[in-house]
Amino acid sequence: MDKKTLPILIILIVLVLFYWPIMKFLGLAPESEKKAEQPQTAVTDTLGPSGVISDTTVISGPADTASFKELAQPVLPPDTVTEIDTIVVKTKTYTVTLTSFGGGPFSMLLHDYTYRDGNPIEMIPDSSVAVPEATFAGQTFSTSKINFACSLKPGTYEATREPLDITYSYSIPDGGQIIRRFRFYPDKYNFDLVLQVINPEAFGFERKYSILWNTPLGVAEPNPETDYGAMEAVAMMSGSRENLNDFKDNRLDQSLTGYTSWAGVRNKYFAAVLIPRDRNADGVFAKGFKEKVETPEGEIDERQIIVGMDMPFASVDLVSDSFTVFVGPLDYMLMAKYGVDLEDMLDIGTTPVVGWIIKPFAIGIMWLLPRMYDLIPNYGVVIILFALMIKVVTLPLSMKSFKSMQMMKELQPKIEELKQKHKKNPQAMNQEMMKLYKKHGVNPMSGCLPMLPQMPLFFALFSVFRSTILLRDAPFVWFITDLSRGASSFTDPYIVLVVIMIIAQFLSQKLTMGAQQQQKAFMYLMPFFMGFLFYRFAAGLVLYWTCFSLFSLLDYVLFKRRSTVTDIKPV
Repeated sequence: MDKKTLPILIILIVLVLFYWPIMKFLGLAPESEKKAEQPQTAVTDTLGPSGVISDTTVISGPADTASFKELAQPVLPPDTVTEIDTIVVKTKTYTVTLTSFGGGPFSMLLHDYTYRDGNPIEMIPDSSVAVPEATFAGQTFSTSKINFACSLKPGTYEATREPLDITYSYSIPDGGQIIRRFRFYPDKYNFDLVLQVINPEAFGFERKYSILWNTPLGVAEPNPETDYGAMEAVAMMSGSRENLNDFKDNRLDQSLTGYTSWAGVRNKYFAAVLIPRDRNADGVFAKGFKEKVETPEGEIDERQIIVGMDMPFASVDLVSDSFTVFVGPLDYMLMAKYGVDLEDMLDIGTTPVVGWIIKPFAIGIMWLLPRMYDLIPNYGVVIILFALMIKVVTLPLSMKSFKSMQMMKELQPKIEELKQKHKKNPQAMNQEMMKLYKKHGVNPMSGCLPMLPQMPLFFALFSVFRSTILLRDAPFVWFITDLSRGASSFTDPYIVLVVIMIIAQFLSQKLTMGAQQQQKAFMYLMPFFMGFLFYRFAAGLVLYWTCFSLFSLLDYVLFKRRSTVTDIKPV
């Protein structure tokens, strides 16, 4: 590949990889939908006896935003026990608080992950009702609106050595009963739920019910935009990852039908997922809203999303389903152990063709980096060594590429002569150029050889650092205390790392590329263009690209030393 073609190829690769950021910067990407100027109306439910919805209240305008919280307030049915009991369960991975009102968890604090102020991450924020919620009879009956009797007395229990079982039950005089059994494990990020309805006809239940994660996830990162931008409802349907994010007029009310293996909600680094164990669900639905909110960094889109699944049942005396409920970090290796493609929640390698190519690289990176970290407990140093390792592996290709570029440079006068001689006959010119390449043993495409294995690797790194929790809160040196975050603005201290990257890339291109006039604009502008695209990306990715550019200089120095004593012959 000649030097005119190489810059064009690199630009095309960058345009493909960063299409949407470029379009957004140029103002050509569609803006997120504005809030409707006229007040919207939403219907919220008030409760009658036994948790049955009896009438409706209309909320207009901005009150729509609070509809989730409004629905979450405990409205105690008059025919149930008036006392609401709570139980606290401590495992090695989280502390969960359960309530008899709704019969399940309403707080879940992770032990190993914290906000930047040091407090544990709350996976059920701003909630006063239990999750997961089950709704019956066309969503007119909800388990989150009834008070259950509990098998344990109120208090604090530990499940650090053995699993702990808790049963909630609710009965009606006609013989119907709803039972919710929970099992909490010492060292897992999931708990089990068995939902049973005895004599569903006594409740008037028929055909199907819905189970849903009824509390939106909160913001866990210093920059809320990164969390809100990653928030989505996701389902695994017939082996395919489906995301439900079809907002219309800033409202999400989307459903899909088909075999559903699991469904959940996620933000940047955490997720809550419902996994049916006995059978697949018949469909999935997501509800939510988004609105503009002001932050110190500017106006952003706040999102609130809940997700659920439809579970059909026949006319039987007992409806019984079991679920695994995962509530924890988006850790690819951890989630892969569940055996239901739960790791696809991260959206790494799920895109047809391109995703399938980069997935093995991404899995390899996520497997290798933690093991390197076990030996060198600093992910910044790990990334530097990883970049060096990649350079060592691709060194033979780099040497061949430099040699080919050097030969092309030596052949350039003869190529120009052929162009002038056959400028009116392109076919003859191409034939003569091919003869010239063959005579001197030059492959014009070999200059691109090092790029071929590195392209899927770079795409994999981009996907991993964008999605995985490995680098969250991982310090490097000095002010770089979190390799998962990028610069929030051009005055953010993290921009220093981007400046170093620009300088390294410029020096690398200046030495490895020729000084032809047509390449000078590319050589000067490309590093700044890449810096602008990278400055909000994870600092770990910027660090890798910086080191990769610096190690390219070492490649070139090594090549020049070898070429002075061996095999670059004048043409």
